[in-house]
Amino acid sequence: MTKAVHFLPDEKSHEATRLLPYVMAVMVYLSALALMGAMMLHEGFGAWTETLSNRLTVQITSADPDRRAADLDQAIRLLRETPGIEFVRKLNDVEIEKLLEPWLGQGNVTRDLPVPYMIDVTVSRTLTVNLDALRRMLAGISENIHLDDHQQWLGRFLRLMDVVEYTALGILLLVVLATVCIVIFGTKAGMAENRETIAVMHHLGAQDGMIARAFQDRFMKYGLKGGIIGLLLAFITLTSLIYLFRDLAAGLVKIPSFPVVQVTILLIIPLFAALISMLTARITVLRNLGRMV
Repeated sequence: MTKAVHFLPDEKSHEATRLLPYVMAVMVYLSALALMGAMMLHEGFGAWTETLSNRLTVQITSADPDRRAADLDQAIRLLRETPGIEFVRKLNDVEIEKLLEPWLGQGNVTRDLPVPYMIDVTVSRTLTVNLDALRRMLAGISENIHLDDHQQWLGRFLRLMDVVEYTALGILLLVVLATVCIVIFGTKAGMAENRETIAVMHHLGAQDGMIARAFQDRFMKYGLKGGIIGLLLAFITLTSLIYLFRDLAAGLVKIPSFPVVQVTILLIIPLFAALISMLTARITVLRNLGRMV
């Protein structure tokens, strides 16, 4: 095992790299923010799409109240007799009013507003319902009965989830590449700053591995310190945003919470940053020692 040597100046006086931990903190902050944001959105969208995946909505928009009531009774009877449909329930006026308030404003849903009847339908997850045939049967009752299976919205959200995840992955890769470049630059600057010391150590018999060990240990500490600072800042940022926007778009979009189990995995980011810094510094030193001495 290569013995560590301590010939580098104190970190506070190491002009070339003393700010590196804070640069690493920014890199880790960006990557952690991207990953935590992606996981929170995935968790929130996943739960929302799961609730809609086996739900249907039937709207009855007949203008005449008596005709609308008759269409409602026939539609509910048909839905309850359809195999694969587990639950059928008409939304009451209060529920419909709550659905419309985010769009029309509180107090603007008046009794004279031509609000359609809405039926909430739960479909079995084990039996398949022929939605095209169901639409035709409902249309046979009245042309003012419309079936919405939410597939258009679900498709948009699934595509959005994919875009968010791929974007987060791209940000992470860019941050890793930027971190490697920063460590390479810092290592070369440190070697140039301590060129004479390295030459003396070499003449005294220090092997390349011993010199590289001194740099890799220091840069590992830089990476770990910056990783911890960046991760803490990312947690603080997202927690603050969730708190500030908790009531934003109430009734339309639920602000997602931390997926605790998944977010716990992010605790390895500081270790990952330290590992990248250590390996990059070691490889850089070993490749450049031959050119310096």
